[in-house]
Amino acid sequence: MKKLAVLLLLFFILPSSFAEWYQDSGNIVTGIDISSSAEIVQTSSSGYIDSAAVNMTFFPKQTETQELLKLKTEPLADFTGDSLKFKWNMPQGAISFRINANVKTINTIPQVRQKISFPINDLPKEIVVYTMPSETIDSNDEAIVKIASELAKGEDDLYAAVFKIADWTKNNINYNLSTLTADVSQKASWVLENRQGVCDELTSLFIALLRAVGIPARFVSGLSYTESELFPEKWGPHGWAEVYFPDYGWVPFDVTYGEFGWVDPTHIKFKDSVDSDEPSTYYSWIGRNADLKTNKLDINAELIEKTGYYKAPLNLESSSLKQSVGFGSYNLLEADVENLNDFYFATELKLSRPKEVSVTGPEAKSILLLPRERKKVFWTLKISDDLDSRYSYTFPLVVSASNGIKSETSFASGARERFVSFSEIKQAADLFEEEKEKKYSGNVLLGCSIPKPEFYGYEDVNVYCTAKNTGNIYLEGIDVCFEGKCEKMSLGISQSKNVTFGIKKTEFGFREVPVTLRSDLVSKASYVAFKINDAPEISIKELEFPANAGYGENFTVSFILAKESFSNPKNVEVIFARGGFEKKWSMNELAENRKFVLDFAGRQLKYGKNNYKISVNYFDGLGKKYSANREFSIDLTDATMPQRALLWFNNLEQSLETVVIMISIVGIVFLILIGWVWRKRRY
Repeated sequence: MKKLAVLLLLFFILPSSFAEWYQDSGNIVTGIDISSSAEIVQTSSSGYIDSAAVNMTFFPKQTETQELLKLKTEPLADFTGDSLKFKWNMPQGAISFRINANVKTINTIPQVRQKISFPINDLPKEIVVYTMPSETIDSNDEAIVKIASELAKGEDDLYAAVFKIADWTKNNINYNLSTLTADVSQKASWVLENRQGVCDELTSLFIALLRAVGIPARFVSGLSYTESELFPEKWGPHGWAEVYFPDYGWVPFDVTYGEFGWVDPTHIKFKDSVDSDEPSTYYSWIGRNADLKTNKLDINAELIEKTGYYKAPLNLESSSLKQSVGFGSYNLLEADVENLNDFYFATELKLSRPKEVSVTGPEAKSILLLPRERKKVFWTLKISDDLDSRYSYTFPLVVSASNGIKSETSFASGARERFVSFSEIKQAADLFEEEKEKKYSGNVLLGCSIPKPEFYGYEDVNVYCTAKNTGNIYLEGIDVCFEGKCEKMSLGISQSKNVTFGIKKTEFGFREVPVTLRSDLVSKASYVAFKINDAPEISIKELEFPANAGYGENFTVSFILAKESFSNPKNVEVIFARGGFEKKWSMNELAENRKFVLDFAGRQLKYGKNNYKISVNYFDGLGKKYSANREFSIDLTDATMPQRALLWFNNLEQSLETVVIMISIVGIVFLILIGWVWRKRRY
């Protein structure tokens, strides 16, 4: 029962990986309340305000994915385009205003279906302003230009270039609430230099990096929801970006939340602007000897309704490279992601794991998928070496994507499982990455097998591989390699070829070795797992015995049957012999060293030298016989004449074979004497 408890514990402590309601809801209705006030401050006793006005641009608007169900103001405001204007005549003491709105947002993904060339050559005149530096978004800063140019280097796909810059910004700038105390947002160049900021500052840097390479982007301010521990409130003001894609329009990117090319439906847009520091509330007044002391906006939101379900256009499958590993080992987790639709889609993959498994590198990874594209993402895992050797562990893993898509897998670990090194896992990860980079890899199939996954070093076993070109390009100059041996081949369209490799037998034990297929266009790997057994070997070690013994002494003889080979000796028989006496033990298999301790008394020996022999006979899995022997002697010299006589009889009794022989001899002699006497009497 204790073992079962350990296994259950590992499942119970796994963090939740289910998508949050705000990611997979089809539609959301949110109630929003915005209010503020200003106090009239007289600079003299005769001071007054004749009229006052507040011009507000920071409130929810009607958009393609956002429906304004209700908008009430107090006092009644004039709606002029993108602003609300509140007015007061001869206000006394203070002025206050309130906006109450219900907003329905639709969970949707902008559908960019075709590749858009990068760099961008022609832009509409009204869009050009969004490629220029501004007060906070100083995209002409030399450090920003350098980083942006490096990130976009060699890229000819606009969506891919924007994704690279977004992913870099998210992973290289730390979210830090300390800058919230500043009156205004820091410049993008400051954020880059200090590698920290809040949502509007991260977004400003992201926009600056885009503008530095000629990509139009604008700042969006509004409201959003999150359950991240980084944010003090779940609902709160938030900033993200919109990027202009020619022929498609503006596409949202939220680098803070890792939502690239889409945003969840709790993102409620209030306004967009060229710069993040553009004011959204303007106070004006006419009066004499009086000013207005303004207060900050008080913004509150609550969920009214969520309806429907939105499923991301993904297939997601996960698996571990090794099904079982030893304590302290490394393993590789693979997520296979497929974009099911005919438009670009980016998602963040998050890994949930037990505390006994750590991750080398980030636990969350962003991935961009072209229409119908399939990609693989990898995590290097490290298993704790501080685990109880009495138990075997099963480690559950969950990879989750946006909007509720998830995949579960697991692997086992135990003290007797094979240790897997970091270098072995890194080799596998490098091969997978190389395969991803060479675009034609998906059009080549490589399958390898071994007819006998476990064998002895003296056996001849080969690896058999088949390579097939499923694409539409003739491939030549292909190297197919295994353990340093390579075969050259070419593959025509739809052609298959076979190749055979012998296995090096210089290393024994479990091995998982890749067969690689490489050319300028393709890289594939197929892993072959096998176990090479060496010849079984047993030695008799740590033999301990007294050189001399007395008649009245008790003593022990001990030795260790040591397993010297990787493979387990089978059908083991141990024989402990002295003269005609033998004691035997047998076991099906010797998986680990075993100690033998034998108790003796001096009166069991014979007077003088006692010769002993330990013999071990054993076999391998194919029935081949092996043996090991060890001899030693013990002298019994301390005995009186009567004791010597007893020793002779004792030894006689102890030898069954001798006793049988003596009885037989005595019987024969007795029969001969009886016969002789009978004949004498007769004649």
